[in-house]
Amino acid sequence: MRIIAAFKKTGGARHISHLDLQRAVQRALRRSALPVRYSLGFSPHPVLSFASALSLGFTSLGEVMDVAMAESVSAAEFEERMTVQLPPSLALVSAHEVEDDYPGLMALVESADYEVLAKVEADLTFDELKTRINTVLSRPILAEKKTKAGIKELDLREQVLSLELCALDGGIARFFARCDCSPTGALNPRLLFDAVAKSLGITEEPEYCRLALWADKIGSMPLWGGKEPKD
Repeated sequence: MRIIAAFKKTGGARHISHLDLQRAVQRALRRSALPVRYSLGFSPHPVLSFASALSLGFTSLGEVMDVAMAESVSAAEFEERMTVQLPPSLALVSAHEVEDDYPGLMALVESADYEVLAKVEADLTFDELKTRINTVLSRPILAEKKTKAGIKELDLREQVLSLELCALDGGIARFFARCDCSPTGALNPRLLFDAVAKSLGITEEPEYCRLALWADKIGSMPLWGGKEPKD
C-alpha cells in the first residue's frame, strides 16, 4: 500500500531546495519508525515521491507526497507519527491510503492553484486592475523561456486556466492563478507574472504561495480523489 500525504511548506522552508526537502522528509520517516518500503541496492532509501517540485522561494499550503509502505498502515497512524517528526514549517495537513496500483502523483497532476501578492501602481483602483486582467487574458501572453535548445518564445495563454483579482489594499494586490501543471505543459506562475507585470502595473517582485494541486483542470479532484488504477 501507499500513503498520499498533503503538507505545508512555510516560513524558512521556502528557502530549502527540492533535494533538501526530500532529505528532510526521509529523515522524518526514519525517526517515525513507520514500516516504510525501502529501495534496493547499495544505499537503500525510503520509496518516496512528490507531485510537483516547488520553486525556491515559494511557500505552499498544498504540497503532496507519496510514501510506499512495506506493511499496511492507517492514514491516521501515519499522520500521528509524522506530525511529531516534521518541523512546523513542513507541517502535515492530511494523509490518505491508496493501493499500490494507484497512479503515480506526477502522472496525476493537471493543475495548480497559487496566491500571488504583488505591489502595484499606487493610483490603480480595483476595477481598473480587473479591466487590465481581462485585457491580458484576451490576447496572447508572450514570454521567453530558456530551454536546452536555447531561448524560446512561448505563448502562455493556454496554460493560464484562471487569473483573478481577489483584493487590492494599500497598493498590494492579491491575485488567484490556476495554472496548467500537467506533464505536457506545466506553467510556473513566476514566468507568467514576469510576462504580465508591466500590463498589470506590478512594481516589485511578487510573493508566491501554492494553495493546492489538482488531478483535473477545474480544481475539483484532489490527487487522492479516486482516479482509475493504471493497467
